[in-house]
Amino acid sequence: MRLLPLLLLLPLTACATTPLTVDQASAVPSSRILAPQLVTQRANTGILVVKRDSGFMGSACTIRVFLDAVPVADLKPSEKVELYVPLGEHSVVVTSNGICGGGTSEAAVVVMPERQRILRIASGQSGDIYLQPSAF
Repeated sequence: MRLLPLLLLLPLTACATTPLTVDQASAVPSSRILAPQLVTQRANTGILVVKRDSGFMGSACTIRVFLDAVPVADLKPSEKVELYVPLGEHSVVVTSNGICGGGTSEAAVVVMPERQRILRIASGQSGDIYLQPSAF
């Protein structure tokens, strides 16, 4: 009888995505990088990593990443893109491609020379996309 509540909750936990560390995420293939100039280190830039959680939710579609309204990459689950962006404040937007829902999520990030910034793309049980800072 105690097993029944756990079995009923199992499908709910399977729908949410699971966070990954930067090391666990795979680099997005170059064929899905839309702004190749941002993946090459240059002077007066800092590192911004955008990574997508693993999991089944929304896995049929890629999520497009925008930096200051410019499309930069399409990420599948468990992928990341490492960007070299000018120092200062930037707007990062993510939205799902294809038939998947999820909407759009946006975050402001300040890129500094001495610190790598990491943003995580997650999908909740409702299918909504979340973009949030990550320490991992």
